[in-house]
Amino acid sequence: MDHQILGAKYKSVLKKVRALNEPMTQDLKPTLEIPPLSRDPYKKPLSPNPLIFQETFKVIHERLQAVNFGPPGCLSKDEINLLKNIINSREKAISFCEEEIKLLKHSYGSLPRYQ
Repeated sequence: MDHQILGAKYKSVLKKVRALNEPMTQDLKPTLEIPPLSRDPYKKPLSPNPLIFQETFKVIHERLQAVNFGPPGCLSKDEINLLKNIINSREKAISFCEEEIKLLKHSYGSLPRYQ
């Protein structure tokens, strides 16, 4: 078959760009740092008797329907209530739709700039 008839372009092996399997150079690899914590995660332990779940602006019952708490009967009502309260207390770390997705804080490190 003739390549001109099919309209396909042929690229020689010398002109092909192939990826190399090698480590990224240090000047391109960003260094990640552990940022200072805004709170002590161990200061407020989980309560053995959690409060009844109350909706907030972001965490509502309709959105919690999308969360998989396991098969029915796997967790007790108290365990599910505790998980809902944990989600409620950490609502800034969870996104329920694409508009809510954010990037990492800049204190974690800068994103690499590729050209």
